[in-house]
Amino acid sequence: MTKLPVLLLTATITPPQGVPVLARTCPAQRLRDYKRALEFYRDLLGATFSGIVFCENSKSDLAGLKTPMNDFGRVEFISFDGLDHPVSYGRGYGDYKLVDYAMEHSNLLRQADVIWKCTGRYIVTNIDQLVRTRPNVDVYVHLRNYPYRLCDLYMMSFTPSGYERLIKGAYKHLRNDVVPGEHTDEEMSFRRLVDGWPKRGVRRRFKHTPIIDAVRGWDNSVYSNAWSPKTLIRRTANFCVPWVWV
Repeated sequence: MTKLPVLLLTATITPPQGVPVLARTCPAQRLRDYKRALEFYRDLLGATFSGIVFCENSKSDLAGLKTPMNDFGRVEFISFDGLDHPVSYGRGYGDYKLVDYAMEHSNLLRQADVIWKCTGRYIVTNIDQLVRTRPNVDVYVHLRNYPYRLCDLYMMSFTPSGYERLIKGAYKHLRNDVVPGEHTDEEMSFRRLVDGWPKRGVRRRFKHTPIIDAVRGWDNSVYSNAWSPKTLIRRTANFCVPWVWV
């Protein structure tokens, strides 16, 4: 029987003041988002994932999240002070710095053959489909060319060797203040990294369009659902013209 992957949920319950392009800043709201997502993914344990690692980088109290998980021994919680950098560096910098910390300190991740990383507030309703159709590669990411050339950072998958070769330390390249007077975007910065990766062992498009149930952090609006025009366009293009990356 194939070993199931481990899910890494990245989280910031209490973001610092002044984070660029972040409207959803209330810790209580964010905590509710994380609790809702954890409960969704908890029900996939044993079928889609062998374990869940919830890693949080604002050193917040996780007691309210741990209690509903007491009967599930395959959920690991990590909270640390990972925001000891200027807020101008942006969220992508902190998120992938967190990934490095989790990979170094998590027992479950050390035992994993395949890891899925997902923004902890997001419920990817078709994640089981994505996991089951994952190709046998070291790194599985989702690139888009329209309207911008970028890499979706809320979710990707990698093996330990893929992480070591290509993702470890990538956060250093995601600073949003690298060009004086210009706000750069971490998704475009990460895309430039991916474009420089070797083709072997890397798949640059998901076989299926992720369907997300969540509130977006940057503007507090509801994320596109399965039947929204944007999602339908992406799903249709993925099926009919898969070489058009939207």
